[in-house]
Amino acid sequence: MPVVGHAFVGLATAVQFEPAARRDGRPLAPLAVAGWAPAVVALSYLPDVVTQVGSTAGWAHAGLFGHSAAVAVAGGALVGALWARASGISARRLVTISIGAMLGHDLLDLLQSTDRAPFWPWWNRIITTGASLLPTGIAADALLFAILFALFVAWRTATGRSLGSLITPPAGSLGRATVWMFRAAAAALIVAAVVAHAVREGLERQLETAERLVSRGRFVEALHAADLADGGWISSIKPGRVDVVRAEAYEGLGDSARAEALYLTAYQKDPTNFWAAVDLVEHFASCDRPLAERRRLAQPYLEELRSAFATHRDLPAILSRIDKKLLSE
Repeated sequence: MPVVGHAFVGLATAVQFEPAARRDGRPLAPLAVAGWAPAVVALSYLPDVVTQVGSTAGWAHAGLFGHSAAVAVAGGALVGALWARASGISARRLVTISIGAMLGHDLLDLLQSTDRAPFWPWWNRIITTGASLLPTGIAADALLFAILFALFVAWRTATGRSLGSLITPPAGSLGRATVWMFRAAAAALIVAAVVAHAVREGLERQLETAERLVSRGRFVEALHAADLADGGWISSIKPGRVDVVRAEAYEGLGDSARAEALYLTAYQKDPTNFWAAVDLVEHFASCDRPLAERRRLAQPYLEELRSAFATHRDLPAILSRIDKKLLSE
């Protein structure tokens, strides 16, 4: 995800759509003014916050839920309505901004070619650009969006528009300490996102090490590396990926029962993971069971491959390979 990019987009959104008054025409409360930009920035990270909280609680589908368009619309509408009730700002404005901030987060993730299933739970199809249209490194991400934000600020200045509460403190009795407390909270959220991203990158590299060890037949070492890649409360690994690596290692060690259980776990954790579904079908297609039973076990997952991943470029070759296995005793 564009870790720093989400913050700059949130700031630009806050500046562009900051309200001048309450819906009844009265001035905004100083607290509402001070909290405006930090609140919009927080909204821009909300899908990731939901995902992290859900993952910490052990919910395998937290990432799908947090980045679902349906959740963005429903959650944004709820947040906007509650925010309007508390602040007196137009509900239409706040609902629109809340939904837009969450959908905008998902769009930026897609442009970075992050695997997402935005129409979950009704459709498990992964939507991706196929190639990254945004930089994936934190430094490049920060530089790109900083430049874009600077251009936005220059446009606002050139057209005689101010940056609102981003640089002008609210009038009234609200102390500077309170204003900076809001800003510090938003900054802490951004720092937490950057730190989490760095941890996730380390876990991803560890999992890649485990995958290489499996490919080289070093299965015991691969299991140890997979344990290190399992991030616990914070993980960058998509649900089920560590289970797939463990399953492949156990299969290499001849423990077919444990491998099958892990393949099933991986698929159940993330039905949008194409390779988890492929590994499960190939396991059933080639396991040490009678042909009729292998076909029965593989059939529902074969149908899911054909329907949910119909456009995947590797699907024809994989189906051909599986069909050959299911035609032989």
